[in-house]
Amino acid sequence: MKFTFRRPRKRSAIQQAIVYALAAALTLPVNLSVHAANNPLAAVADVNTLDYVVNVDWDFDNPPNQVGNPNQRLDRAFITNLLRVTAQSVFTYTEGRHRIGTVFIYRNKLFGNNVDIQVINQDGRSNAHVSGWGKPAGWTSHNFLTISGNPYSLDEAGKVIAHELGHYTYGLLDEYADNNPNSTLPRIPSFPQAGDTVKPTMMNNHVEFLPLSRPTDYTDPSQRATAQFRVYGNSHWETLARPAEQDVGEARGYQRTFFEAFRGVNAAQLQLTQPVAGFDARLNLVFVSNPVFRDVIVVDRTVSAERFAELMQAAKALVAQAKPDTQFAIVASPPVGSGTTVLGYTDASIEGKQALNTALDALTAGATGTFDSLGAFTQAFNLLTAARKTGDPATFHLMTGAETSVPVETANTARTARVAINPLGITGGTDQARQYKRSVAREQSAAATAINLSDLANRTGGVYNSARTGIEAAKDVVRAAKETHADPYVSLSFDESAALAANAQFTSRFNVASAATDGEVYVELFFDPADAAKLQFSLVAPNGTVYTPANLPAGISFENDATEGVVLFTLAPNLAGRQGQWTARAQARSATKEGVGLEVSSNASVKLAADVAGGVAGSNIGPVLRASLGGLQRIRDAVVTANVYTEDGKLVLANAALRDDGVAPDTIQSDGQYVLDLSGKLPAGEYYAVLSAQTNANSRISAFGAQVKGTLDREVAVEALTRVTEASFSLETGAPGVGISTPTPSVPTTPTSTAPISTTTTPSTPVTSTTATASTPPATATSATNLGIPPSTNDDSGGCTTNPNGRDASLLLLLMAAVVGWLLRRRKWLARSGSDLA
Repeated sequence: MKFTFRRPRKRSAIQQAIVYALAAALTLPVNLSVHAANNPLAAVADVNTLDYVVNVDWDFDNPPNQVGNPNQRLDRAFITNLLRVTAQSVFTYTEGRHRIGTVFIYRNKLFGNNVDIQVINQDGRSNAHVSGWGKPAGWTSHNFLTISGNPYSLDEAGKVIAHELGHYTYGLLDEYADNNPNSTLPRIPSFPQAGDTVKPTMMNNHVEFLPLSRPTDYTDPSQRATAQFRVYGNSHWETLARPAEQDVGEARGYQRTFFEAFRGVNAAQLQLTQPVAGFDARLNLVFVSNPVFRDVIVVDRTVSAERFAELMQAAKALVAQAKPDTQFAIVASPPVGSGTTVLGYTDASIEGKQALNTALDALTAGATGTFDSLGAFTQAFNLLTAARKTGDPATFHLMTGAETSVPVETANTARTARVAINPLGITGGTDQARQYKRSVAREQSAAATAINLSDLANRTGGVYNSARTGIEAAKDVVRAAKETHADPYVSLSFDESAALAANAQFTSRFNVASAATDGEVYVELFFDPADAAKLQFSLVAPNGTVYTPANLPAGISFENDATEGVVLFTLAPNLAGRQGQWTARAQARSATKEGVGLEVSSNASVKLAADVAGGVAGSNIGPVLRASLGGLQRIRDAVVTANVYTEDGKLVLANAALRDDGVAPDTIQSDGQYVLDLSGKLPAGEYYAVLSAQTNANSRISAFGAQVKGTLDREVAVEALTRVTEASFSLETGAPGVGISTPTPSVPTTPTSTAPISTTTTPSTPVTSTTATASTPPATATSATNLGIPPSTNDDSGGCTTNPNGRDASLLLLLMAAVVGWLLRRRKWLARSGSDLA
């Protein structure tokens, strides 16, 4: 492939005026801070202000009463007063170094676990993920309004949230004693124990005390028996003031966030004043009843025509699945005609989807030119600024090649504007192309820094997927959109076939648990629209009954978006006989152009979430694959395994077991968080892991789950369920644990798969597997440990300034530094642009 730079045309007078205006805007005070939390709207607004995202599990516009307290209405006034108590408590225990700023509040559990604070009108024991701030979706705090039949007062409930934020935001541990009634549970250093020496602090009794502990609280060696001291070896204030990379031992595993507000604090000399006045100086509670999801599809037109067609197939599937509360715009680079905007914001109505598909059909792969990510994203931000209202989530879906790199300013601007970026990279680019695109991104960057697509997603709270086919790309982009669009969504199974011969059949089996566990189940099949007329789809129920779109019973619905290459079966919770093993089928009347993809998901609360910590520059630990199984509480003693692939689909680790045994790097035994140490197993590069989790007769709801206070819940058995997920990650040369340190056995060519059983059969051949994709490993095994086959017996971002009509007024200002820096650096880039790369 030949890459050619094209010199840009001379700027018009209007373009020059815009550049001068952008340069002038840099003289205005702008907070160029960094995105930090799992939801892009949560952020460090400035050094002393944190913005949070909250959801409640009721409708605050039609409020119920508090469980156990019929006299307390859970209306907006209650939530306002509740969060004011929380804000005052945080301000007091941080000695005024942190205020709570903007709090985005959503109703009816919108965003699920992808928020900082969940307020739950149920009876339960509140808990939080330690150091959950800045971690992937699913790391959150659960705050119940009633415990052991006793409803909290408003003051108590607000302080419960403040206590849990001590765990979630700051990584602090408890200083109370817990007389564990269950002697079978292990003694865990990070968990309060019987006989611990309690401290007069917020992390002991949050109702009676507000301070955090200081060195004087641990002067006496006989008074050091607390979870906090056992793990960190010092007090809360010493922990806060110490950079996280200096944590040692078990504390390193928490990957605590260090906040600049505590830099330079001398904990030994700190005088506690417990301030109150001014706690609400930045407090802004934003109730968001009906947010609009403002999405932009950003298209890279420099990929080959074949790969471009696959990207467009994915983009159309993305549009097809969108709900009416979504608006899409389309931006392309190199530009089509006079600008990068292909289509402005358009509602995801029937007519709007038709307009979006027409605009996508009109796009073609660019024979020459380069992908200008900064220019394309700047235009996308311009469109967003004009349309977005406070509390509206925004996602940019980047359709490009997997070899693409972008200037770091692209991520900086996105997280400043609180936008998640979901990159979708089609594989097939050469190493030469990867190196070339990285050098171009460096030249475009004012900081001379390029980042890859997985890093771009991680820095902005988005989801990255690489795909080898249009089928797989469509499946991946839809899944990513559901995650960032806050759909109640968990993946039960996914699979894919190769192209089908005439009369061949693709089949894939998956398990459906009870309605209480799996809720409504969605069976989506993806295919090339050119193959629509060639395929027939059906489901086989656990009792062997075959259902086609023509003979569906009550409880199964069918939707056909053949022009976008997607069909959907929905299994209602009340469907008779739905529990057990199902089979999805696609029968080919004639030979198909592409294969068929399958995604089985549900609106359940129990999900498998995964990420990789460490293994990059600046980390103090080697790479660790982490997975969490559960919902409000996690599930222990499940079987969790992973297959790890290179970006282009080569299997490099097969059927690796994740552990939950409390042995480092795992931190707590039997808490439903599972780990796999990748140190010394992989060289630097781009990877993704496909994980599966299955419960069995030993699986239980974990009594630990997170740092909590109250009586330990009774551990109860869970039914058989399966969950799957993917996690993309990068490993960097020179980072801890990156590189092959010890000899490893060669990877078998036909490993036991974590994919569901899938088969493609023809009348003249025996049943064989044809699943082979970049995101789903080859399915060759038939054991019950395969997915879908149950056992025979579950940093920071800038604040949003708004004008009186509620629209963002400062997004454009927030990206000026990146744009102008790029313009200045572009001179050097253009001076070198006359050369071609063969």
